[in-house]
Amino acid sequence: MPSVSYVITIYNKAPALPFLLAGLGAQEGNFDREFIFIDDGSTDGSVDMLRNLTTDWCNVTIVSQANAGPSVALNAGFRRARSDYIKPMDADDLLLPGATAQLIEAIEITGCSVSYGSPAAPYDVDGSPENALIGHYGSPERVARQDDALRRSLERAQTNPSAWLARAEAVRACGGCDERVFIQDYSVELRLAARGPFARLHQPIFASPSELPGRLSDNQAQTLHDMNLALAHFLAERPALPRDLARLGFSRAAARAWAWARRRGGKGVTSREFRLLCGARLGLLAPTAANLHATCRTFTETNFIRLAT
Repeated sequence: MPSVSYVITIYNKAPALPFLLAGLGAQEGNFDREFIFIDDGSTDGSVDMLRNLTTDWCNVTIVSQANAGPSVALNAGFRRARSDYIKPMDADDLLLPGATAQLIEAIEITGCSVSYGSPAAPYDVDGSPENALIGHYGSPERVARQDDALRRSLERAQTNPSAWLARAEAVRACGGCDERVFIQDYSVELRLAARGPFARLHQPIFASPSELPGRLSDNQAQTLHDMNLALAHFLAERPALPRDLARLGFSRAAARAWAWARRRGGKGVTSREFRLLCGARLGLLAPTAANLHATCRTFTETNFIRLAT
């Protein structure tokens, strides 16, 4: 019988915890499960609520740590996982009932080490978890093997933690999240994609709240900055990466920087960001660490960006 470690990072998500736990409790399938919750310094009573709501659960580990950011917190959970598979979750997301079993099946069908699906329509945090789950019990749909997983990820982020499940050895072998980057999503996706193909499940796997104050995903500048920073470190660590892939990553990072500089920074065609974009697309600039790091600057010039400590 397979086993799954659910690794959940929490930071001030008390209103969403009943939805998170309802989804985890509703998981269908014949597999052993453990639940690892890493509270990253919450100040809203999340830990007390979590302990109360999981009193009758088995195989629960709750760890409290000083606030260090989601990359550090998720890695702390990965290190404690003891199962065959790891299923990460953001604490404000609702995992749909068949998700885990369907993600495991996708891996077994395709021979991949990672599978992922899509988000469902958002749920209303003012509603009930039971109502949020209604209509999400169903059969798996089409599964596709993506042998070009890294190219797809360099072109555009494909997942967030709630979307994927992976063999535990793949997560350990890739090194988990890059703790030099505050947000966890993109660095771990790139590292997993560099190791081999993904299985894409063409159906919803999880739902996020339509609105929840304080969500990190609502901070677009931080998200885009951390995508470019994750890419800078990823490419610097892989000098043997095929040149076309490195250039693709650099071009996408430069495009994100230029779009932000134009819309939010009021910059024009004489700007550093436009020169980076032209250089990346025309092949006049190499995808060096310095050039990739330069694509991060426009975000720090217009917004407060939290950096990893």
